[in-house]
Amino acid sequence: MSNLTPHDVIATLESISRDIQTKTDELARLDEGATKARTALKVAYARAFLSVEGAPMDVRRYTAELETANLLFESELADQKYRACQGALRASRDRLEVGRSISALVRMEWSLQS
Repeated sequence: MSNLTPHDVIATLESISRDIQTKTDELARLDEGATKARTALKVAYARAFLSVEGAPMDVRRYTAELETANLLFESELADQKYRACQGALRASRDRLEVGRSISALVRMEWSLQS
């Protein structure tokens, strides 16, 4: 730890803070995208389900599922991207906590050297 300078600690913490802000902004965009994808899936499914007239409920449901399979995949993928971004954001916050701990230790080391 003795190789760290105050500038190194500050630069690292600032970099982590920027990463957190970037991921927070990305998370908001991904949340919006996932919401839109789920809504598009629900609407398309309902339309497909209602378009099959005079068929048993199972046929209507399976027809709707087949017709909206691509939208289901897009919705699941959007949710997966959102979860991955949440994980990255948590990791960045963990890095920030580690950086704060290191900063405290470095300050203590500096004070002992004085």
